[in-house]
Amino acid sequence: MLSKFQLVQAFTAIGIAIGAIAAPVFSANANPQQSSFTAPSAPQNAASPRRYGRKIALGAKVDTVSGAAETALVEHLIAKDVKFYGAYWCSHCQSQKSLFGAVAAAKLPYIECAADGENSQRQLCKDKDIKMFPTWVIDGKYFTGSKDLKELAELTGYKGSKNFKYKK
Repeated sequence: MLSKFQLVQAFTAIGIAIGAIAAPVFSANANPQQSSFTAPSAPQNAASPRRYGRKIALGAKVDTVSGAAETALVEHLIAKDVKFYGAYWCSHCQSQKSLFGAVAAAKLPYIECAADGENSQRQLCKDKDIKMFPTWVIDGKYFTGSKDLKELAELTGYKGSKNFKYKK
């Protein structure tokens, strides 16, 4: 019998495969003169997978800009021993990272839970009973779903500037 984690991975893979096939058919940008199934280019942002032909590159690079407030919040999260559990294929995790901007996102206390992800710590994720992505662990409490940076600041007692560039 498959674990919940394996089921989530399987359904996500199926959804990605369907999206890669259906995108050229349902996209408003699809060229009706095009004879092959080549997906149109997706918006180049971290919140959505980047499409090149029929292949989808997941774990897209964060292309937003970090400000001083985002960087200071990340430093605070590290000092508070906050953990951010996610998977490279999780679009919500990518959106969460993009709220911080590229420089701050690279410093996040991020733990990769996908077995085939870079620097995977799948066993740690299983040991911590991580069932959803993203999951934030703050002072031993689990918070699932992407969080606005102001919400993360409140949850962790951050007192610095809350002049964040991006909102959820």
